[in-house]
Amino acid sequence: MKSNFQTLLTIKRLGINGEGIGYYKRKAVFVDGAIPEEEIICEFIKEEDNYIQGKVVKIKKPSKDRVEAPCPYFGRCGGCQLQHIKYESQLKFKREIIVHSLERYLTKYDQLNIDIKEMIGMDKPYYYRNKAQMPVANEGRNVVTGLYAANTNHLVYIDTCIIQNEFINNTLDIIKVLLSKHHIMAYNRKTRSGNLRYVSVRYMENTKECQVVLVLKDKHMTNISKLAEELMTKVKEVVSFYVNINPDISSHEIYGEEFIHIRGKKTIEALIKDIKFTISPHSFYQLNTKQTEVLYDVVKQLANLKKTDKVIDSYCGIGTISLFIARDVAEVRGVDITEQAIKDARNNASLNNITNAYFEAGHAETIIPKWIKEGFKPDCIIMDPPRTGIDDKLLSVLKRVKVKKLIYVSCNPSTLAKDLNELTKVYNIEVIQPVDMFPQTSHVECVTLMSRVKK
Repeated sequence: MKSNFQTLLTIKRLGINGEGIGYYKRKAVFVDGAIPEEEIICEFIKEEDNYIQGKVVKIKKPSKDRVEAPCPYFGRCGGCQLQHIKYESQLKFKREIIVHSLERYLTKYDQLNIDIKEMIGMDKPYYYRNKAQMPVANEGRNVVTGLYAANTNHLVYIDTCIIQNEFINNTLDIIKVLLSKHHIMAYNRKTRSGNLRYVSVRYMENTKECQVVLVLKDKHMTNISKLAEELMTKVKEVVSFYVNINPDISSHEIYGEEFIHIRGKKTIEALIKDIKFTISPHSFYQLNTKQTEVLYDVVKQLANLKKTDKVIDSYCGIGTISLFIARDVAEVRGVDITEQAIKDARNNASLNNITNAYFEAGHAETIIPKWIKEGFKPDCIIMDPPRTGIDDKLLSVLKRVKVKKLIYVSCNPSTLAKDLNELTKVYNIEVIQPVDMFPQTSHVECVTLMSRVKK
């Protein structure tokens, strides 16, 4: 194919990363920024064996769902993918992403007649993120923050982010001024000067507590304590301040292994409804506080829990789902591979005077059969795995154990569909309820209820 080849292309659907997908000679063409039903002039920029990467040259027939993106950085920064689409249409397209993933990976999809509900959206789909982790750079003598352009190392400088909580945006502005004042400069790969790599700000709106972490390349911490003191004097909500050391500049991980507590409390407090949680810098915690309550309400509603039920929460983390449902069941047990998360879960149970929750560190595929052998027979197992989906060994356990109900909380439709392809050998899919946890982005979250096939 000639370089700079252009063709008229009709966009058929959205891909899992928010890109428009059309077809040229039966080959998929991925085009960032294009919307289903649009006709575009598309330039091919890369061709592989099974797909083509294209870009929009001109929109010949715009979609009725297209709007002007409100963010000046949209299209340059890699944070959002869907701001150019009406919000109600985003919800529709995200549901279609789930449907397409099931059609592609779930062998008997056409025969199963799955009830996929409309996605539950947000009334105010901006300024929802409770955590920012911003890369930094130097601009003269000032430190600036930004986000990387999609699939690049190019940092797009950002003054404000309209999906982050406004308090976080304001606090970042103050931190940048203080960094420059105290001569704490960003690490520069070319000159190998400076030490600061990232600024992380987490803010819990319902408790008004904020935790700040500066990620450094090494332990050279001149003026860090002074900055922390001045920041916490200026911004009363900042009650916890840490430094993290991450010397591996080739790693995509933001945090290194070592956290150093500088000032204030070691944890901040979060609330989901009336359940309290203490959050450490390393704790995984849902990024959208308001929609987390919606998501967990859906889990509780679909599980239809009874006071006599025994529940297992695999991938339990710091115990958010376990403790959210604990008062509605006889006993809940959580398992997670991370020992620190289990310690936090136990502390959170004590914090809420919850005595019917038990947590154990280890691999779920080992711990769950052990509990069952000891006489703990679960009525329901809840899974909230990472994007990679459920571990193969745990899938085997779930197919083997006799549990009435499974609840699968998924943040990746592709791995959900692949896992359901295995689980439907033993379980029926009752319903899938999508919840929009990340408006303006392509991320898709949903809750699936499954029941064991009676034999």
